[in-house]
Amino acid sequence: MSGSCGVVNPYMNKKARKGESYEPTKHEHVANIATHGVVIVPAIYVTHYLILEAYRDLQHHMMIIYAVATVLLFLMSTLYHLSEYLFRPGRKTLRYYLHITDRVMIYFFIAATANPWLSLRHSDFFGKNLKWIIWAAAIFGICYQFKFHERFKTLETFLYVIISSLPFLAMLTMNDRTGLPLMFLGGAVYAVGVVFFKMDGIIPFSHAIWHCFVVIGASIHTYAVYQLLGPDRFNPFPNIEFTN
Repeated sequence: MSGSCGVVNPYMNKKARKGESYEPTKHEHVANIATHGVVIVPAIYVTHYLILEAYRDLQHHMMIIYAVATVLLFLMSTLYHLSEYLFRPGRKTLRYYLHITDRVMIYFFIAATANPWLSLRHSDFFGKNLKWIIWAAAIFGICYQFKFHERFKTLETFLYVIISSLPFLAMLTMNDRTGLPLMFLGGAVYAVGVVFFKMDGIIPFSHAIWHCFVVIGASIHTYAVYQLLGPDRFNPFPNIEFTN
């Protein structure tokens, strides 16, 4: 694609028009695939470890949901970007639905990340039930994505930010704030990454940079989730009973 003065820029194309998705260069395609593709296997390993470390049934259930969401986030992102690299401009329907699935997984991942934090820490009635509000908001975002995909991009980003900020409301009533600084740090990493998420066609490799922020933020939050596991003096339920 030609840039200013007709010079071809192999590292960035022009911005997408309203209602259309940005078309990355070949180099950007490869970067988009690699930055999330290399995380799939480590994500499977780490989240499986979290499941094994669960101390009681509720922790076990939360870790399964978190593991599925984390792995699918990176897997669907990689599959979408791979389809763009291999098939664009062909197979439009396949690419369209993979793109929607990629965005849907962001909502699923946001809710699944908040789930352990809101379920494994004690708080008042609002805090205990905030997770249902977040899941409802995530479902709304998913429905919005199917209905208005790529039509209102700023609103879409706004939904991501608002839903991912909701869990912090519960901190006011929590009696154990272990891991809270890491949750804030991970949230801050995502927030900075969103800037690059909106910079396609302005900053070369901006989407791949966004992917890197997602990996860092997810890593921080995964460690924060790990700190929620094990015996809990505020919630002394028995250990998981495994039967043969």
